[in-house]
Amino acid sequence: MAIKIILSVVFVLYMAFIFATSHHLDAREMKKHFIDGQCVVGKIFANVFYAPAWLLKGIRFVVVAVVK
Repeated sequence: MAIKIILSVVFVLYMAFIFATSHHLDAREMKKHFIDGQCVVGKIFANVFYAPAWLLKGIRFVVVAVVK
């Protein structure tokens, strides 16, 4: 029971972090922080961790492009 609570809290914190990152950084800033200047392993792990933020940023880009 306790492990489920801990995993739920970790997941909620992870999603909050992803939403905050996606909201506060634009795509150029995300590229600068997560790709430029990183070693190969850093690029892979950072982009796996931030994949949902990239997805949210892409969805926002498509929605804005369609609405305009």
